[in-house]
Amino acid sequence: MVGRATPGRLDLVAVAGVSAALLALEVLLLRLFEFSHWYHFAGLAIALALLGLGAAGTTLALAGRYPFSRGDGWFLTGLGVTAAGFLLLLVVQSRVTLRPVFAGWDLGELVRLLLVDLAAFVPFYGAGLAIGQVFLRWPERTRGLYAANLLGSGIGSLGAALLLATVPVAMALAVVAVLLFALGSVIGWVRGQRVAGTACVLGLVLALLAAVRPPEPAVSDFKALSRIGELPGVETLAVHSGLPGRLTLLRADSLRYAPGLSLGWTESVPSVDVAVVGSDRVVPLARRWPVDAAHRRASLAGLPRQLRPHGRLLVLGSGAWQTPVAAGGRAVTWVEADGRLLEIARARGASEAGITLVEDGAWRHLVTAPDGPYSVIAFDAAWEEGDAAAEDYVLTVAGLALALARLEADGLLAIPLPLDDPPRYYPRVMATLERALHRQGAAAPGEHVAVLRGLQALLILASPRPLAEADIAALRDFAERWRFDVAWLPGQAREQANRYHRLDSPIFHDIARALFEGRPLPPATRLFHAAPAELDRPYPWRSLAWGETPRLVRELGGRGWSYLDWTLILSVVTTVVVAVLAFLLVLVPLGRLPAIQRPFGRLSVAGYFTALGLGYIVVELVVFQRLILYLGEPVLAAALVFATFLIGSGIGSAMTPTDASRASLGRIYLAVAVGLALALVPFLAVHALSTPPLAWRITLLVALLLPLAWAMGRPFPWALRQLAGQARWIPWAWGINGFTSVLGASLAPLLSIHIGQSAALVAGAACYVAAFAIARHWLVRSKRA
Repeated sequence: MVGRATPGRLDLVAVAGVSAALLALEVLLLRLFEFSHWYHFAGLAIALALLGLGAAGTTLALAGRYPFSRGDGWFLTGLGVTAAGFLLLLVVQSRVTLRPVFAGWDLGELVRLLLVDLAAFVPFYGAGLAIGQVFLRWPERTRGLYAANLLGSGIGSLGAALLLATVPVAMALAVVAVLLFALGSVIGWVRGQRVAGTACVLGLVLALLAAVRPPEPAVSDFKALSRIGELPGVETLAVHSGLPGRLTLLRADSLRYAPGLSLGWTESVPSVDVAVVGSDRVVPLARRWPVDAAHRRASLAGLPRQLRPHGRLLVLGSGAWQTPVAAGGRAVTWVEADGRLLEIARARGASEAGITLVEDGAWRHLVTAPDGPYSVIAFDAAWEEGDAAAEDYVLTVAGLALALARLEADGLLAIPLPLDDPPRYYPRVMATLERALHRQGAAAPGEHVAVLRGLQALLILASPRPLAEADIAALRDFAERWRFDVAWLPGQAREQANRYHRLDSPIFHDIARALFEGRPLPPATRLFHAAPAELDRPYPWRSLAWGETPRLVRELGGRGWSYLDWTLILSVVTTVVVAVLAFLLVLVPLGRLPAIQRPFGRLSVAGYFTALGLGYIVVELVVFQRLILYLGEPVLAAALVFATFLIGSGIGSAMTPTDASRASLGRIYLAVAVGLALALVPFLAVHALSTPPLAWRITLLVALLLPLAWAMGRPFPWALRQLAGQARWIPWAWGINGFTSVLGASLAPLLSIHIGQSAALVAGAACYVAAFAIARHWLVRSKRA
């Protein structure tokens, strides 16, 4: 048993099983944190947890021959810790409610945050002990072991997506624990490890109980789901699982939504039901179509319909803005990626009321829509804004230009935004719109745009041709009747822009004039990033200007903290934390390891596996970001990309040459170069890849990415094979790769946001160039020796 010279089929299945659980945990943990607490902290928690892989690698390296001598017992211990960690996570997440923003000054909150992070660390550390041990045990078989590791990871990625589509996230975690304990039970009894096998059977019973009745995750009282759930008389009508997140349908008579409504409206607003997607995205839904929407005539949401009373309306996305409700019997096409919302609307008579319900991404519908042109295109999803690191390809120069091309000659784009003072997102959206109008041939974009402002909302309107005098007069009459401020109209004087909801200055007018006349933006606006959002940098909700952060906090006081892009800040924090812990847990223990022999050097081994870890994850994540353009749903894009890369890399790993020659090294990295060239197609052939139906799009994208994934799976096992004669360095090298993968996961979005997706892809390719140079140096030194 202990002396098996090669891993058997059961060993390979075991490695694949633990690897699948590990990838599933990464995906499920993101969704769990997003639902329970704040997704900003999910990345940090997972980064700290993934450090368990590196810590496990260092533990194995320092343990020397002990893991080898214990054989199956050591592997089963790691597997058991991993499975038990899943159950620990469920218990902690059901008991601990976080307010992470208080952790800076509340010691109790900090302790709770660290407890959640520790619970996430346990299963990753256990998996690292189990998987890393097999490389130390069979150093001559790294190719097959790494292939099983990657293939299992790919299966875990697909499995997590399937579980999220069908069951709640807590149940999904319990199901994975069931599968792990079952695997451990089989291995324990087959390999004669009775104690470990019995322990796994007991764990299996507990996991089955958790899967049947999973503990409900605690939800922060800052979340919309928690706040709405506390309303008097609230009733839960339905709960649905799905890839976009859990959908909870709620009803209460006090649920009334009318963003953009004039304060001059004194009559009632009808009650609505509310669908909460995840725990924060709120989508009001009519209880029955057609809807009593009399209040819409006093609302910015109903204004585009009044200006264009005829023709088709296109609504992109959903939110509290509710243009489909304001349509009032008009022919409306409502495009929404979450089909569950459309099904609820369909069941309530939306189709009979003249609304065409289309489950699709906004970008693809603009490219392929068979109907149109439209009299109005409403960007309802813009009202919900978005995360600084979230891709939104429609609110880019290319997306808005595409929408303008889909309008009738005098049609209108309608972009609603919540009101911020100083304006946070408005300058960037206006700059993007100005450039899109230029792209569509507008000589004077300011003549095509109008902006109206209420107490808490503003509406940007734009037309392919200059606004007619009748439009300008109608806008003035509407604003006068319902006491809205006209922030921008062609030919408007500055003193006319700040009449009703008075600000210290007419800053919204000043921003528009500066953009349309090529002047510098007002000083208050320079606190934020205001460059147009491009297809290569599709992040319209990034507002943080790093150099202005101290001034922002200083001038706005405590309110300034709410203006910061916390996703970006925490990405930097994660990068720093990972770098420090990598130094402490990986580099510092080097003094305890035996001297490494030629042709290797400690720094060169660290450099090679660092380059591979960074390069792999940066390339993978940049491709994932671009595929959101074609697939719409981020979870679907993640499952497709991760599964393709991991399974493809697993196949490539199994086909890796083992000889240490320049020819084999050249073939390995030439294949990487060819794969990277094919991966450029999704960045170049945007319209061609947006057009086919979903099944064909997925097939084409997989065909383009599979050669790259196959090629990228080969450099890592090739290098491990070269270290076979110095086996104690293998788990350390594996740990470095795990650490730097976490580092790359934090760096990749920062690179894409700041230098663009194409440049980030080049940076990932540069890592492979560095790895090739180091490996070639090894071969040169080996020949000299």
